[in-house]
Amino acid sequence: MRTLHTFMLAGALTALALPAAAASGHWSVGAEVGTTGYGGSLSYRFHDNLALTAGYSGFTYDDIEYETDDADYDGDVDMDVYGLTLDYFPFGGRFFLSAGAVKPDIAALVIGRPKDGQSYEYNGNTYTAEEVGTLRGDVTLGDSIQPYLGLGWRGSHKSGLGVFAKLGAFLTDAEVNLEASGAASDPQLREDIQQEEDDLQDDVDEFGVYPVAVLGLEYTF
Repeated sequence: MRTLHTFMLAGALTALALPAAAASGHWSVGAEVGTTGYGGSLSYRFHDNLALTAGYSGFTYDDIEYETDDADYDGDVDMDVYGLTLDYFPFGGRFFLSAGAVKPDIAALVIGRPKDGQSYEYNGNTYTAEEVGTLRGDVTLGDSIQPYLGLGWRGSHKSGLGVFAKLGAFLTDAEVNLEASGAASDPQLREDIQQEEDDLQDDVDEFGVYPVAVLGLEYTF
């Protein structure tokens, strides 16, 4: 993370030190939609080769479904993503490369149900729905500052209305917590629920990188 901060500081100092091109800097305000939800951005282009962009996007998705060998899960996902990037335009045009930081807050709350509607089977042990009680899971894919890398296209060097697009990715830090209300009084069930939690953790660990694909509309002043 120290390297990321050093890069952004160096980029900002470079932007101030370099002489401006014939076109002075411009502010751009945008609205966007993509894999991180709906949101907006504010960008300032120092000169033909460098811009600084801040943005927010998010969404809430209800009725997600997920299935394991032992249970069916359904629930809701909430996502909020804040970002700050330096955008480098190597050709002084519209194509750019981005590096920066994002603060993702991605969380899901799920409730487990028996696959047959009556009983669960964990590690060869069968439990009725009453024995397990409420099966609740909390899943987070990120709640800390993470590095971001990407590329894109935008027309913020021209005043007026335009479109922009971004592709990139940021790291996630997945964590799963699974609890069954009936496990407090049953050590074997508690052990089996822990194994189910570990299996779910292995599943979400596969999402070590979150993809970013965004389309937007912007107005440049």
